[in-house]
Amino acid sequence: MFRAAQGALFVMFWLMAGGMLLTSGESPLVVLLALVGITMPGVTANRAMRNARQRQGKSMDFTITWEDVVNLSSRDVLVHIVSLLIGFGMIAASVALSSE
Repeated sequence: MFRAAQGALFVMFWLMAGGMLLTSGESPLVVLLALVGITMPGVTANRAMRNARQRQGKSMDFTITWEDVVNLSSRDVLVHIVSLLIGFGMIAASVALSSE
């Protein structure tokens, strides 16, 4: 149930934001860079929280507690930080390309 809701949220975001950017005249490359740059950190954050909850023996739901944050592994945090840097880079590239 949670994964279906999460997938529906990402699809809804892509359709809404992508449609708005495409109708405003942006090129498909700029739209793709922006959408992937925004989505990738969200996916890695959800994956890290899912792993933390599995380590505690809990099922995944829509709430996040401090126990979940405390039980994050260093690998999950590192992957999320790297995805944030890559995502910000993709967003910066899309902004640079869109101003041309």
